[in-house]
Amino acid sequence: MITSLALRIIAYLLLCSLGLFILTGCWDRTEVNDLAIVTAAGFDLTEDNKIKLSVQLFAPANSVGGGGSLGAEPSIGLNQSLVESAVGIDSADASAKLQELLSRKLFWGQADVFIISDKLAKSSIKDPLDFLTRHPHPRERANLYISDGPTEGILKWKPNIERNSAEVLREMALIQTGFNITLLETIVSLSDVAGTAIIPTIRMKPSGNKPSPFISGSATFKNLKMNHHYPVKHTRGMIWVRREVKESTLTTMMDGTIGEISINIFRIHSHLKPDVQGGKWRMHLYINAIGNLVENTTKLNSANPKVLKQMEKQFSNSLTSRIDSSIKPVQKANTDVIGFGEQFSRHCPKEWKKNIAQWNEIFPKVETVYHIDVKIQRIGLVGENRSISDKIETDE
Repeated sequence: MITSLALRIIAYLLLCSLGLFILTGCWDRTEVNDLAIVTAAGFDLTEDNKIKLSVQLFAPANSVGGGGSLGAEPSIGLNQSLVESAVGIDSADASAKLQELLSRKLFWGQADVFIISDKLAKSSIKDPLDFLTRHPHPRERANLYISDGPTEGILKWKPNIERNSAEVLREMALIQTGFNITLLETIVSLSDVAGTAIIPTIRMKPSGNKPSPFISGSATFKNLKMNHHYPVKHTRGMIWVRREVKESTLTTMMDGTIGEISINIFRIHSHLKPDVQGGKWRMHLYINAIGNLVENTTKLNSANPKVLKQMEKQFSNSLTSRIDSSIKPVQKANTDVIGFGEQFSRHCPKEWKKNIAQWNEIFPKVETVYHIDVKIQRIGLVGENRSISDKIETDE
């Protein structure tokens, strides 16, 4: 007979044995030292219509050396990155060929920036977007850019402050140097009613002893192909229409006087209101902006309420002109990246359903009605509660 004590011992041993199956350890672990961490990637089109994939890889300080590959001689410094490239039939094939060149497994989970060359963008962005959205690792929140020329030079650029060019481009997007467009936003835009998208463009510009990338404007896409490039001036106007401006500085001239006035806008309320009447399609743009006067090089006395009203009117007219000069080229190119179609489909569903097939003919003719009001909250103080320009006006 098995005693109760023996039964308890057997049960205890069985329970301990069961724990061995649960605590199997990290048998399938992947060490960081086994990964080639991608921080940015560039997609180019070669002369024979193949895809050139260039990746910017992060490496610890003791793994970056003059040889340009992981595991080289130690190097001390802030720039802890290197760039490797490979060519394939498509992006997936190029990625596989790139993996053959590395001693570590490519890891895309930390990639913050994806750059597509303008040559590939004019052909089609279907290949890189399809690869990035099907791959399980790339971040949907990573920023997208179109480069004016090959992408490899931008990836190889060594900044003075940040660790690599990917961090510089990411910070540029956050501070609204241009559009802040992610991979997810692009996919959603291309799947929307208009089937269009807009992506910021970058270019290498001489700066000091070496060139550096800067936001050169934006590129619009229709049917997955780049169809137009807009300079910085027009791009900023489109940012206002898309209601993505959080802060801005406006500078304008006043009639009848020499000099300029500038305000820093810190509070913005804006919305779009479409209407269709008598076959006429209109889009009403409402913007209420509040800012502080940060510079006045004219002889106008900003402390005078009448002069202040004139300044506010001038800023309102200037902003209206800036936005209008951005909308007209977009309508001429017939690429609805400013969201007019989405607004009509949401607020005028009956008219939209009847005319959705003719939207390409309607969009260029949509009339934009502006309701823009800019207010100056503070004029700034110098010395005896007067600005420098106010003092000059008083002294004269």
